[in-house]
Amino acid sequence: MKRRNKALFSAMALAIAGGTLWWAATASNAPQHDMPPTGVQVAQEAPSVDRRSSLPSSPLAQGPMRQVFSDVPPGRAIDVAKSLDAAAREGDSHAAFQLYAKLSRCVDSPVHKITEQSRAAYRLAGVSDETLDKSIRQQRDDCLGAEQLVEKRGDWLRLAADRGYADAMILYAADPAAILGDGPISDADPEQTADYVERSVSLMEQLVEKGDPNAMLVLSMMYKSSDLVPHDAVRSTAYRLAAERVAPLVVPVKPSRLTMGGLSPAQQAEALALAREIELKCCKD
Repeated sequence: MKRRNKALFSAMALAIAGGTLWWAATASNAPQHDMPPTGVQVAQEAPSVDRRSSLPSSPLAQGPMRQVFSDVPPGRAIDVAKSLDAAAREGDSHAAFQLYAKLSRCVDSPVHKITEQSRAAYRLAGVSDETLDKSIRQQRDDCLGAEQLVEKRGDWLRLAADRGYADAMILYAADPAAILGDGPISDADPEQTADYVERSVSLMEQLVEKGDPNAMLVLSMMYKSSDLVPHDAVRSTAYRLAAERVAPLVVPVKPSRLTMGGLSPAQQAEALALAREIELKCCKD
């Protein structure tokens, strides 16, 4: 069964599902740092985690991804939903996004299964089996009784994104399953899918105009490997190059032979020109 937008959703799943477990399992050992509520942050790398079936790795997961899992409210999902529902409905975009993030932890998360390979990765990072199992049990308990709420998580994501919450805008484009449902692309409503694609690109372009390298990376991945957007190697390369130029301290600069791989000389020139145009439009000051 073909998964929609595989690469982007795998990154989202890593940040939300794997990241929350990783955060909980390592919290007692990790040094504490002050984290601003918004802005670009380098994602803490977590071992790959298993969903019902394995997901492909994504360059987006290795790039600058906001640490959305650090902002997930503690406690049972059903209790968090009760406490945030009113504020979210009244226009609090942060509350709406927290609701989405909390409910997303219960989607195909490590509570379903974790392989010995993943356990070994956690051990190498200093997380004992006892600590890991405790985190898994806690996450499983947090998700009990929230099945119907989880199915509606996309409503909160859409609400927060439409109100301009940057993290929500990024994950709206990166998590089509939350909006379109978990089935194969062929089962999705064509009009709803077209609206989702148009809105995702629009949201990312809005952030790109503000100089957000996360949005640039999302667009790069969309044009490279999304199941929903026609592939465009030139645009994909241009957005990657723009992200490197805008945020060189947080976006790893790839060798040109990798970034430009597969492009003809004419396409390389076009990609460089477009990257410069993106950079000048957002960040000329």
